[in-house]
Amino acid sequence: MYCCALLFCGVFAGCGNRIPTASVTGTITINGKPVEGIEVQFVPEAKVRPSIGMTDAKGRYRAEFLTTQSGVVLGPCVVQLSIYRGESMKNYLPKKFNEDAASNPEFNLNVVEGGITFDYDIKYDGEIPPYVPMK
Repeated sequence: MYCCALLFCGVFAGCGNRIPTASVTGTITINGKPVEGIEVQFVPEAKVRPSIGMTDAKGRYRAEFLTTQSGVVLGPCVVQLSIYRGESMKNYLPKKFNEDAASNPEFNLNVVEGGITFDYDIKYDGEIPPYVPMK
């Protein structure tokens, strides 16, 4: 009996350690057009790691918390958008979309158990080099 109890505890001990997350998906566009390779980061108010999504050729993304757990931590978070290109990995988006995003109410979300959709159209006048996936 004691061995069965230890086995049960050992198998299920990690189950309670998962941080609750919910699905966050959406589409990010620039001037109404999808752009591949836009990083969408969800920085939770809770002191845990952010979740990150990357847009595909249609501008769609799905946030991932860990490689083994999708979604974004429940509760308030700030969305940060970045477009890194070139060998220097320069971010082409202004700070209002990332470093200063917390001051924009559109980028302050509350992630709830059922999940949410966050779509956004970036208004941008500059030139962005094409996306080259990492090998």
